Amino acid sequence: MVEYAWPEVLRPSRLVFYLQHNTTRFVSPVTRATQVLRREGARWVAEASFDPLSPARAGLLEGLLAALAGSLNTVRIWDWRREYRTGDPRSQGQVPSGPYSFSDATLFTDGTGLVVGSGNPSLAAGAARGALAIQTQGWWPNALALAAGDYLGLNGRLYIATEDVVASGTGTATIPIGPPLRVAASIAEPLVLTKPTVPMRLVSDDEAANPTRPGRFTAITIRLEEVL
Repeated sequence: MVEYAWPEVLRPSRLVFYLQHNTTRFVSPVTRATQVLRREGARWVAEASFDPLSPARAGLLEGLLAALAGSLNTVRIWDWRREYRTGDPRSQGQVPSGPYSFSDATLFTDGTGLVVGSGNPSLAAGAARGALAIQTQGWWPNALALAAGDYLGLNGRLYIATEDVVASGTGTATIPIGPPLRVAASIAEPLVLTKPTVPMRLVSDDEAANPTRPGRFTAITIRLEEVL
């Protein structure tokens, strides 16, 4: 199996990207009381549409799909809707990532200043497989660390923050995540906050179907699922 990187120039015109849970429901035939069991196997699922594609970009995508050989090989995908965490100036199209500061720590006279980055957040303690929260460090003190819906990467896997989390005065934060932690993680393991990716494979051997419009523009929609 070969793992490929996604070409940066290919961005979908429409996107479905979500965490597909794996639960079992038991319903009493007498009272209709329901019990729900969470099982392992929650996975990220995506459907990306590229329409229209120029001949050059259509060729780039079709070449990648050919290399993936149906479901044989994998490619690393991120959610194009949220490439940066909340508060990252790049999410607003403003300035590049920090940190920035003056050597004497002075601010502008109107009370504003340059955007200050939050260092390099990492795990503040080890976390067991199956954990639904992780202890982290390296955030900007007393500021929003992650907002609900922000993504983070850890050990090559993708997780989503399920609640807003504000860092403590010392820059630590306990972040509730989904899905449960795939594998045990060690202290000081770095978090990926910019375009965190997840390894995915094509759902079927027919994902390269490519209806072509008059004018030579191509439309391709692909479905992918996380490799577990």
